[in-house]
Amino acid sequence: MTFPSEPAAAAPRRPTAEGAPHPIRVVASVIARTVLGSMIGLLVWAHVPVLALGWTAGVVQSGSMRPALVPGDVVLYQPPRDRTPAVGQIVLAQDPTRPGHLLTHRVHRVLPNNDLITKGDANPAPDSTPIRPTALQGVARLRVPWIGLPAQLWRARRTVPEAIVLLGLAILLAFAALPLRSRSPHK
Repeated sequence: MTFPSEPAAAAPRRPTAEGAPHPIRVVASVIARTVLGSMIGLLVWAHVPVLALGWTAGVVQSGSMRPALVPGDVVLYQPPRDRTPAVGQIVLAQDPTRPGHLLTHRVHRVLPNNDLITKGDANPAPDSTPIRPTALQGVARLRVPWIGLPAQLWRARRTVPEAIVLLGLAILLAFAALPLRSRSPHK
């Protein structure tokens, strides 16, 4: 007696919960939520001293203070006290060479009349024009890395990098919105 051949057995399948999301989807969502949570934490960290202590926040616009500060960093400045900042401290002051602009540089030297000679860490020479004590806006106390990058790109009118940052943010939001649990079908 001959038996008809039986169909080949399908490869065994791992048992999965019905409606469970794919592991890659879960990992992508968790990573996106972690990155967004970190960004929100940095934003809060950058605003608390401004709101609670009256500090000033500024976005670094140029590379003159590299490697200590890079474009896109947010620096928080404590209002100046009655004393002169020490050599080596980073200060925010009205730029004596460009009225209406601010300057973030390190104190290089204090003159006998308390005027400040500043220097950007990446610049080869100190600034040529001293800063009067009355032009001082604050002393740097806290650096929040990269969180001001969108604002820095916007001010510099660099549309392609800005679009890339915004696209990346949109992708993070999309991945963060992925559900980690599937809805069970109604019967």
